[in-house]
Amino acid sequence: MRIECPECRGVSTISSELIVTRKRALELICSKCKADIFIQLSLPSVSKQDNPFSALSDDNPARLTSPIVETEEDTKILSLKSKILRSLVELPPMPNIILKAREIMEDPDSSLKELSGVIEHDQAIVARVLALANSSYYGLSGLVSSIQHASILLGQKTLGELITIAASSRLLSKKLEGYQLDPGDLWKHSLAVALGSRIIAEKKNLELVEDAFIAGLLHDAGKIILDPFVLERKKEFKKFQKTGKQTFIEAEKKILGFDHAEVMSRAARFWRYPETQSIAIRYHHYPLRSRNSELAFIVHLADFAAKEAGFNSEATSSSSEIDPQTLTILGLQKEEINAISAEIFASVEKLVTEFR
Repeated sequence: MRIECPECRGVSTISSELIVTRKRALELICSKCKADIFIQLSLPSVSKQDNPFSALSDDNPARLTSPIVETEEDTKILSLKSKILRSLVELPPMPNIILKAREIMEDPDSSLKELSGVIEHDQAIVARVLALANSSYYGLSGLVSSIQHASILLGQKTLGELITIAASSRLLSKKLEGYQLDPGDLWKHSLAVALGSRIIAEKKNLELVEDAFIAGLLHDAGKIILDPFVLERKKEFKKFQKTGKQTFIEAEKKILGFDHAEVMSRAARFWRYPETQSIAIRYHHYPLRSRNSELAFIVHLADFAAKEAGFNSEATSSSSEIDPQTLTILGLQKEEINAISAEIFASVEKLVTEFR
């Protein structure tokens, strides 16, 4: 059986004869990058003679050559992780619109007409794009009357940004009871991190500007996926954090098997987002684990700057510290963070005030 790591894409092979367990799921550790690999064993209806996993029967004792968790608690978490992964297919189609817009923008033969056509069938998004285009933030107050008009006045790059913001606003504006977030709280924070990521990318690496904006906008969207599961286990989360020594992100990992960054990273791969964005989302809390992803450090710093500007993403805060090596790797001075936070605050206030 060939196994591909979802993090580093490394491929390894395990003989099916060596996998003997009563369980329907396995969790392995990648030998290269040490990431968790979760395998749901969904077996075909074939005869025992033809079944390559015929050893996976109740007639045989559990026997594994790799260290697999066998406790009842871990079996429960594996089952929950499988349920969470299946929930990804039930998310709204918003990410497809963003991805389609990105694909058109990357095609040198594409046109503004093609880009505007991505959203013309969705009147709710059209209205949002026009509201944004007419905001004082983009300097065209009251001048834009149609998507085609916006594309001519603003250009392909800015129109792509408007589509991204408008498409994500519906998903990110929801109330999240598990995370104790009111409607709009996650949206403001996400917009702040997107703008902050773009600001930093413009300073350090212009090639990453678009990736930075999208990764920043979606970095915490995993909370939407996990929220119902967090709410169902409210007592467990409170108990886990009673000592005050554990962060909420550690509680997510312990209780749900995923933290919000990891599950959103997996969702990004499911939707076929660029790998650079997926990695940045996955490691925006711990960029040093990202195998030198500059984008992960950019989103990490933007997340901190957004919180410094007053746009928090949860009542139960995760880490609000900067990784010690971030400023060195990005070549920034600590004093520059205040300027970035101030720019984030002014930009978000303009957009949120006029974009309802």
